[in-house]
Amino acid sequence: MNEVRCDNATAGRPGIGCVIPLAASNLVYTRTATPELADHVTKAQASGLPSRLTRTEDPSVIDSNRTKACGSAPSVPDKSCDEYPIATSQQGLNAGGTRRTQPGCGFAGVPTGTGPVGASVCMIATADNNSQGGTNTQFFRRDRVLQGDPFNVVVQ
Repeated sequence: MNEVRCDNATAGRPGIGCVIPLAASNLVYTRTATPELADHVTKAQASGLPSRLTRTEDPSVIDSNRTKACGSAPSVPDKSCDEYPIATSQQGLNAGGTRRTQPGCGFAGVPTGTGPVGASVCMIATADNNSQGGTNTQFFRRDRVLQGDPFNVVVQ
């Protein structure tokens, strides 16, 4: 087992850096910056979905996670579909399980549920969802989280 990885493989981050891949970094969402996103992630984790995720950089897995979770999302003004676990994780719907939702998420006909597999979907403020994309990208670059690396999703 390689305890330390040194590389220059992080897109958008020039130069060599080293990490301890098994020491998972925290991807943090804040209630002040993205309240609807934070609320959805909190409810999804409380339903049993994992806070420790594993990164995927495979575009086909990412697209499959998004499509299976949000492909039939309702049209709601100023809202967009959020999925948890995040699409850039190996724990999304591409890995199996079923789609579920949380109270107040705007997905009629999608059941609530519990357990460690599947994905939660919720219509959240488009601004929160757009901010999440930037937060995720900055986190993966800053902490050198690559394909197969673990990370924790934390709400503060």
